[in-house]
Amino acid sequence: MKKHLLIIFFILGIKLFAQNNLDFYTNKAIENNASIIKLYNQNKINKLQIDLNYAQNSDFQISLTSNYLFAPFFNNKSGLVTTNPNANAIGYDVGITNGGLYSAQFTVDKNIFNGAIIDALNNRQSIQQESIKNNIELAKRDLIKQVTDQYLQTYLSFKLFELSSEIAANLIRQLELFAELSKNGIVSQSEYLLLSLENENQNITKNEFYTQFKVSLFQLNSLCGIADTNIVTLDSVLLKTKSVIHQSELFKKFELDSLSFQNEQQLFDTKYFPQISLFFNTGLNAVEISNIQRKFGLSAGVNFSLPIYDGNQSSISQQQNQILLESVKSFRENFKTTLNNQKISSQVRLENINNNIKNLSKQMESYKTIINISEKLLQQGQLSMFEYLTLLKNYTELRKNKITNEINYQLEINNYNYWNY
Repeated sequence: MKKHLLIIFFILGIKLFAQNNLDFYTNKAIENNASIIKLYNQNKINKLQIDLNYAQNSDFQISLTSNYLFAPFFNNKSGLVTTNPNANAIGYDVGITNGGLYSAQFTVDKNIFNGAIIDALNNRQSIQQESIKNNIELAKRDLIKQVTDQYLQTYLSFKLFELSSEIAANLIRQLELFAELSKNGIVSQSEYLLLSLENENQNITKNEFYTQFKVSLFQLNSLCGIADTNIVTLDSVLLKTKSVIHQSELFKKFELDSLSFQNEQQLFDTKYFPQISLFFNTGLNAVEISNIQRKFGLSAGVNFSLPIYDGNQSSISQQQNQILLESVKSFRENFKTTLNNQKISSQVRLENINNNIKNLSKQMESYKTIINISEKLLQQGQLSMFEYLTLLKNYTELRKNKITNEINYQLEINNYNYWNY
């Protein structure tokens, strides 16, 4: 059969470059998928956020500040404009501005005793990191399902093209035989023409299946991010149903959502802890320019704050998060029902398709025997060409149905494994 296919591909001008399998396409899809790459990058950003949290909330904050303020007084006895006013001068109150400000300071700040907020922020990043990892696995799961479905659809087109090529090759052999029988008067010219017409129809069908296979292959390449227009053959697929998984990984999302809401409350409550920070500065700080070279100094101190009352915001926040947790629980129970129903319905479809394949196999065996007998009767002139072609079409249709059901069985296994995760 493979030898015949190679001849047919050569006649059609098809260049075969390789034979790829399902693993090749799933690996390429995961490698090239932009959404999965984005999630991996988010995970890297999330790890850096831990360092950023420490830098923002616990590390030393060092800054350099500089200020210059000129606040003159007018209509002064000693001159029109001055920074040393008398009682009749016009300008800002000297007790506020003292005529100006000259400042250039180096400042160091550091929060202390804020381990609670650092722990809460790091806990948030840990939850987000687990959530991203889970999303990556779910994205891979979805992508593998899509790629496998498309691969099987493409393989179905290829198998139908393969079948039609086999039928066409058989009809060509029959035509060569019946050309001689027609010359010898064993079969009529009309029967020979009928067989020739059927051969032309089969060639049209073969070309249609080839076009369908080629389009499906390009769609598979697009899904996997493969920039390739070469025609390749595909390996067969034999999927197996996974053992029943009682603790599905699909519920992990709900667990992470619950942890996230609890962490938000943990972060909110850190605002009620004492906030203590140390500060130190040194440099120039003066309100008069005279003797400014002697106005360099330093200072240090402690800042402290503790919320007393804010309208019971913590209690309100807890109630909000409790409602969100109840929603997560509701979604989880609903999804549990959906998941069980999907697996049960998939098992029913698998059983039905498997029975169809068994019945089709039995019918094909019977038809195969009838076809062999009919070919001999046809050559002896005891069976009309119309009757023979009718039997051949029925047998071909059975083979198509069997191939389609076999692929559908693999598609349903893929669907079952998708939910049994």
